[in-house]
Amino acid sequence: MSAIWGIISLEGKSPSHKHIELLKKAYEPCAIDRYEELFGETVYMGVGIQYFTREAEIETGPKRDEGIYFNSDVILDNREELTELLQLPESEREIPDGDILYRMFRQYGTDGLGKIVGAYTFVAYDSKRNMITIASDAVGYRFVHYMLWDGFLYYSSLMKPLQQIIGSCQMNRRWIADFIGQDNLNMFTECEETPIRGIYRVAPAQYITVSRESEKKIICMQKYIYWNPFKTKKLRLKSNEEYKQYFLDLYRECVHSVLRSSGQTSILLSGGYDSTSVAVLAAEALDKEGKKLYGFTSVPFRGYESEYGADTMTDETEAVLKTKEYIPNLECCFMDMPEMNCWYDRKGYERLTELPYKSPQNLLWMYEGYRRSAEIGSKVLLGGMFGNGTVSYDNAQIYLRDLLRKGKLKTLYNEIVGINKMHFYTKKSVLRTTIRQALTFRKKTNSTRESLFAKTFAKKEFLERYGAVERLYKRQHQLEKAVYAERKYHEAMLMPDIFRHYGEFALRNSLYTGVIVRDPTRDMRMVEFVMSIPPGQFTHNGYMRALISDYMKDYVPEHIIRERRTGRQSADLKARLIRSQEKIRQEWMENYRRYADNPVIDCDRAVKSLEGVTLQDMPEFDIVRHIFTNILLEYLDENQLK
Repeated sequence: MSAIWGIISLEGKSPSHKHIELLKKAYEPCAIDRYEELFGETVYMGVGIQYFTREAEIETGPKRDEGIYFNSDVILDNREELTELLQLPESEREIPDGDILYRMFRQYGTDGLGKIVGAYTFVAYDSKRNMITIASDAVGYRFVHYMLWDGFLYYSSLMKPLQQIIGSCQMNRRWIADFIGQDNLNMFTECEETPIRGIYRVAPAQYITVSRESEKKIICMQKYIYWNPFKTKKLRLKSNEEYKQYFLDLYRECVHSVLRSSGQTSILLSGGYDSTSVAVLAAEALDKEGKKLYGFTSVPFRGYESEYGADTMTDETEAVLKTKEYIPNLECCFMDMPEMNCWYDRKGYERLTELPYKSPQNLLWMYEGYRRSAEIGSKVLLGGMFGNGTVSYDNAQIYLRDLLRKGKLKTLYNEIVGINKMHFYTKKSVLRTTIRQALTFRKKTNSTRESLFAKTFAKKEFLERYGAVERLYKRQHQLEKAVYAERKYHEAMLMPDIFRHYGEFALRNSLYTGVIVRDPTRDMRMVEFVMSIPPGQFTHNGYMRALISDYMKDYVPEHIIRERRTGRQSADLKARLIRSQEKIRQEWMENYRRYADNPVIDCDRAVKSLEGVTLQDMPEFDIVRHIFTNILLEYLDENQLK
């Protein structure tokens, strides 16, 4: 399934026909294969089914049985395990994912959520108990927006129809302050709020119950987190070879479990560790079925001349073509998108996002990957976007530092010798760096409040009034401290708001294209694995990012393993904009003047920063800052948020 929406009354009222129509109409632009609805006296549920998997074609809509109403958006990755758990007879093992999820809920309630692997969200209403349950998968693939309004709970995969039902919406100033106060590409500091006051979304690994106390006539909402990867039980195996085999078996399972496409299978493929490791395992499985894997790679426009040094790879064409030599059933498509301009193309993408956004070019080329996948009949688009936190996690510097602090000098010496042999750093330089870093643990942040907010165009009084200054300063302090402790550093890459970041726009992309991204490096089983193993499994015997560089060296092509340059996506962002730089600069200045009286942005300061300069003169992130600041201004105006 895909899109879900509905209205539930806890006060015995009937849903409004007008609101039902608003919810349904919002999904008309989406790539929906089939619609189904369920009407009850106090309940309405709707679903727009997309045929991502073969089983989705026989998926049924919202369910009603013994007073339980159930609406879900679900793709399961451990179907076999769940059907065993449910003790289903062999004749029922091919039932749709929605039926399995429903039976899991009926049999285990919310206690069973931690056993379910996949991409899902559901809303269940127990009319006998007058209780609603809303839940989302552990790693934030799917979610619903919801609001309590006039005695009803409204929910929807898309946020826009909820805004339309409210009518006059108010700005969530806390959300806006944190969005613009972070002078980087981070958008979120939490997992439930939206830019609209009163509209929320269910967080990764969360379930919510909503009920009405009949005597007091009070609606009660309670929230729970059912999965915490940081509490994973430690995995202690006897040898490095056992860890290797465990990882390879698990990774292969994570990849194979997302290949149940009803059509072709594609992948967002780069020249890096993560997507390449997914590609080799996926292609291996697809080849046994006589199928191809279609790769989509973002590359600079033809004629682009890199401004980066020799240690940066800005065009991954050559690397991907070499990978194709190792994967016979890989078909490559290089997306140079010569006319793409992340400033002029923003309006079209903003109609889909429902949120202001900060990564102007990456989101556009990724959406192009979805769109081209749809054109070739691929419903499942693979990726390895989350790999830095799991399969290619790099803890080398922190691990060596920890060995020194803990007095494990023999292990430290062996690792330094290994790094010297494999990476040609001198033993003296590695030891000197390790000692220096071990002695520079800081309890205080390097950043001051002034430096943290010096370049943002947000009004300082706005940030202070809504708590962003203290909140973001504290967050920065925690992140800087995390760099000095291996466990904290790894946990910082797997926080719930990181899962939200990876899922937020992917959901909307899938609704509008009929293609869903699945990332095996983000599988909850893989997250648990990397949290359960000793830090020495990521750096050992001279191998850094060892889960790929060591354990997969017989699978991942040698040129990928040996690549030392850092890949840079959207390296041509600035070059694309320079072609219309004066026109763009003038449009930014006009926008700032048009919205000069808004409460969020210091538009006078933004205008002054543009006077007497060209885009050619500006560092790339200064350009990006102007783009996302303007996107925010336009979003507030178009949504009439005060």
